[in-house]
Amino acid sequence: MAGTLSRRDNVLHLSYKLSGDVTGLILPGPESKRLRCDNLWQTTCFECFIRPKGKSCYHEVNFSPSGCWNLYRFSEYRTAMREEPAVREFPSEAHMVDAEFLSGCALPLGGLYQPEEVLDIGLSCVLEHGDGAKSYWALSHPGQQPDFHHPEGFGLRV
Repeated sequence: MAGTLSRRDNVLHLSYKLSGDVTGLILPGPESKRLRCDNLWQTTCFECFIRPKGKSCYHEVNFSPSGCWNLYRFSEYRTAMREEPAVREFPSEAHMVDAEFLSGCALPLGGLYQPEEVLDIGLSCVLEHGDGAKSYWALSHPGQQPDFHHPEGFGLRV
C-alpha cells in the first residue's frame, strides 16, 4: 500500500494505491448510490484517523471501493463512538489502472476543524483476501497487534 495526503482549502485529499497481485483481493464493486454504511472494515476498506494536535478526541474515516463511507467521532481512545453529522457527502473514487488499484477521496473539514488547526493523521487500510483472511496495513503499528486507533499511530501532521 502506498498513498498521498494533502490539505488544501480545508479539504483533506487522500489517495491510496495497491500494487502487486491485487487479483487475490476482494474489492467491492461500485454501488449505484454512495451510502453511509457501518462496518466497512469487515472487508476491504481504506481508513484515515484525524486528531487535532494536543487533543484526545479524533475522527475515523472509512471508505470502501464500493463508494460506501462513514465518518465517526471519538471523545478519546476508542471511547464514545458516534457518527459525525457535520459531513453529509463524501466524494470518493476507485478504479484499476494497469495492475494497480487506486482509490481516493476528498473530505471537507469545514464543520470539523478550522483551517489553521494542526492535525495529526493516521493512514491505514484493511484488505480482505479471496480466502477470507484479512491483512491490516498502516504507516505504523505501535502496539503488538494492529490497532489503527492507537494514539502513537497518528504519525503524519498537516
